[in-house]
Amino acid sequence: MDKVKKKTFLNSLASAFLAIFSSSSVVAEEATETESDTSSESESAHVLVVTGIRGSVVKSLNTKRNAESIVDAITAEDIGKFPDQNVAESLQRITGVSITRAFGEGERVSIRGTTDSQNRTLLNGQAVGSVDWWTNSAASRGFNYTMLPSEIVSDLEVYKSPQADLDEGSIGGTIIVRTRQPLDLDAHSFFGSALAQHSELSGETDPQLSGMYSWKNQNENFGMLVSLISQKRNLRRDGIEAWSWANKTVTLEDGTVYDNVYAPGGGGSAMFLQDRQRTGINATFQLEPTENTSMVFNVIDNTLKLDNENQNFLWLVGYGGSQYTSANFLSNDTVGDILISGTFGLSPTGNNILDETKVRNSKMTTEVYDFKFEHFGDVWTTTLQLGTTEAKGGTQADRSVGWEGNAVHSFSAANVESIETSYALDPANGANWNLGFLRYDNNDAKDDETYFQADFLREIDLSIFSQLKMGIKHRDHSRFNTKMTTDNRTDLGWNLADYSLPIPSDFLSGQGSAGTLRNYAITNSNQIRAEGDALNWDYRVLKASTFDINEKILAGYFKVNIEAEELRGDFGIRVVQTKQTSGAYEGASGSEVWVEKERTYTDVLPSLNLAANITDDVVVRFAAAKVMSRPDYNAMTAFTSYNRETQTGTGGNPNIDAFRANQFDIGVEWYFEEAALLSAVYFHKDILSFLENVAGLEVHEGVEILINRPTNGRSGTIQGLELGYQQEIYEGLGVLANYTYVDGEAKDADGNDTTIPGNSEHTLNLSAYYEHEALSGRISYNYRSGYDSGTGWPGYVDDYAQVDASVSYELNDNVALVFEAVNLTDEFNFTYQQEGVKNALTGLYRNGRRFIVGVRANF
Repeated sequence: MDKVKKKTFLNSLASAFLAIFSSSSVVAEEATETESDTSSESESAHVLVVTGIRGSVVKSLNTKRNAESIVDAITAEDIGKFPDQNVAESLQRITGVSITRAFGEGERVSIRGTTDSQNRTLLNGQAVGSVDWWTNSAASRGFNYTMLPSEIVSDLEVYKSPQADLDEGSIGGTIIVRTRQPLDLDAHSFFGSALAQHSELSGETDPQLSGMYSWKNQNENFGMLVSLISQKRNLRRDGIEAWSWANKTVTLEDGTVYDNVYAPGGGGSAMFLQDRQRTGINATFQLEPTENTSMVFNVIDNTLKLDNENQNFLWLVGYGGSQYTSANFLSNDTVGDILISGTFGLSPTGNNILDETKVRNSKMTTEVYDFKFEHFGDVWTTTLQLGTTEAKGGTQADRSVGWEGNAVHSFSAANVESIETSYALDPANGANWNLGFLRYDNNDAKDDETYFQADFLREIDLSIFSQLKMGIKHRDHSRFNTKMTTDNRTDLGWNLADYSLPIPSDFLSGQGSAGTLRNYAITNSNQIRAEGDALNWDYRVLKASTFDINEKILAGYFKVNIEAEELRGDFGIRVVQTKQTSGAYEGASGSEVWVEKERTYTDVLPSLNLAANITDDVVVRFAAAKVMSRPDYNAMTAFTSYNRETQTGTGGNPNIDAFRANQFDIGVEWYFEEAALLSAVYFHKDILSFLENVAGLEVHEGVEILINRPTNGRSGTIQGLELGYQQEIYEGLGVLANYTYVDGEAKDADGNDTTIPGNSEHTLNLSAYYEHEALSGRISYNYRSGYDSGTGWPGYVDDYAQVDASVSYELNDNVALVFEAVNLTDEFNFTYQQEGVKNALTGLYRNGRRFIVGVRANF
């Protein structure tokens, strides 16, 4: 949405809201005069309120128990006591939910063996704009949870079986994030926290500040809530990397040729540093001018600055014309021979080693303006909701600095989770490396949506049907991405000795093996910023990496609730028409032509949810539905994103179709105590078509690059079993445990078994909590087995487990001391090119532990 349209929209919303508020003042006064004197009776009534961890557990179980569909929930019963600093990390505690971590922080969420982009995240029932900061990030539909601070969240609901009145677009499930409303809180409620977060690897301690104030008038029909956050995190990630493992022809110096050798395209050691600064405001205005009318206007404005640098020392096959001069091989029946080690001779054309630094300024913003109107009539309840959301940003300056040299060197991948290297020239001596190039890039993305939704509900008495709900929704969604670049500057005559800094002495501590490169000269990023920014740069549009997508989505639905003695549920149909326009540049480099393609498709999506109370404590559930999910934005056009140095990239295909699936669930839940549950659910998804990535060599800017592009391909099934158990064992001591098994099967175009992206076979969560008087705490263990990332790089993600803990002590009714620890066992993330070939390392990353300590206050 452009600025003029958005300003007009916001002005209209504000005018309407203020006009209604001003006209409601008389109603409020009249209500005060006729109000009966019941306050003394209310004040004398004794109400038992269960709060704290146990209170949150009970409330979450009640949400699950009373739901018509298959739903799990996490509730922050007390303000500011959400169980994790990051919402994604809270979601991973739910049965069937797993997360993808980036730089030690939960970033994206997957449900029941699907990728993050096949699941939807809604804020108060509506979409939230989401972009990424990295220049070469794929434009995914998956929500980036780094933009959502936990301080604004009241509760989370994960819908694993759909309902007709919920937005379509997910195969795994839909996550609804709900924020607090002022009329639900006491007048003049205040919450604040002052925390310090220490990142062990970077050695930095950073402030985490938040505050929330809620007010409502004496008549309790108008309220305002404002929350502010300011959070900082200086992080460091140590890594060993390689990429582009593929079957290649290897020619030795003596002319010997080996065909179909599984060999890498390059690799190296890499240290990533980032300064994250998140600021945000959430303002909510709530008005109930009459007993039957409610209006809520919600505003969210978050900014995340992510200035960063990546310090790499690389060996690159083919860089500067080098070639293999000797090699050792390891036989493997699955992929043929693997190039385990190799030695590179002097390059006849100049340089064969690259000490590269990326220095970036990155920033993202997310805005939400949402207005909701409800009227409870004698027959119909009418709900109108309209709003807009926009995310924009990316990398405003990506400085690529390449220091080059020419020396005999070698690599070895003989040890799993390691790359060993040796160099005839000392990598730590900056004088050995001259500036080969300096280049500037930037990436700008925008994701916006406007929506209007009307829902109508009434009670009915027709056989087993007790309620009718129907509605219509229109969404206008756009996603834009463009990348700018410059020519390489090769005429500056710089030498790394004049710009170098020593690498930290603990770099790659505990990672790799004896021959892993841990000491090399890194670049003074501040010096490069100052001197590089002072040069004149002529930017040009990188047309291959530019696209624009618009989706106009019109949906209508009806749903009837079922109620018959001990049976309840719903049946509904949602009909959705998607009109898609995608534009991108097509053609050879230098002669690209902007091409727009349109397509319209319609989906009819029936859904059925049934819950039977077999006894007072046992609920049996059945659900069946047809679901769909739209492809990632970057996959829907001829868009291409690539790295000239590593000669790798990804691209899109404007001819791919949406994902569609038929699914059913059957489960049983036994609520044997107030804060206890034993449950089991079997689920089955018959997915009509997955996307398959096909790699091919393409020429961009005169460089031959390996590009992965999606194509319509295999069908398959995802089925599995979810088991859950939680119980208060003894006087404040409780446990929560769940396990999910997912079996995913798919065939490639040749009928061979293949992996399903995002599908972890095993997921396990174990938590224990203790709460007694002023002391409370919990410790959590999360495990996710390996899975295919669905992209050419990083490839296959290995098993990962993490332990987190938190403790709080209430000094009094209003103030508590807080301590939290993240990744207590200091786990590493390990990725390799394909399942079963662990020597083909693509990444081994250490993010370190994080510790948070501070004070929380409620008044």
